[in-house]
This record gives sequence, C-alpha cells and structure tokens, in this order.
Amino acid sequence: MTSSLSGAEGHSPAALVEAVRAFDHDARSPLSALAAAAELLDASDDPGLQAEAREVIVRQVKRLSALFAGFRERMAMAGVEKDGG
Repeated sequence: MTSSLSGAEGHSPAALVEAVRAFDHDARSPLSALAAAAELLDASDDPGLQAEAREVIVRQVKRLSALFAGFRERMAMAGVEKDGG
C-alpha cells in the first residue's frame, strides 16, 4: 500500500486536495478486488474458489480499514475538523 497522504502535512489546500486524490487512487484497487471476489462468490459453486474469494474480501477490508485510518489520522494532523463521524 502506498502512503496516500504524505502531502497532507503541508496543510495547504492544494496539499489536502492532492492527499484526497491519492486516497481515491489507493482505494480503487481494494474496491476492485472486493467487487471481483463478490462476483466470484455469486458465480461459483466451487467451495475452494468461494473460500479464496472470502479470504480476498477479508484481506481487502483490512486494507481499506487501514487506508481510512491513515486518512483520518492525516486529516487530524492537518487540522481538518471531524464532522459527524
């Protein structure tokens, strides 16, 4: 996983915009993997493939959770206020 928010420390609006763009880019891979795994679960009756798809889902959810946690941390460091959640 890349460090998607390394530019946020600049605290400038441009740095924050770049951080959000990087976050968007970094989130696409796990989202694509989740979509493919969900499709495989629907399309296959093979227990082995279904187990592999479930493992992909678990791994990618962890990856996204870490990405979001890092994003929230960087936004807090940049002084962006938390709004409702």
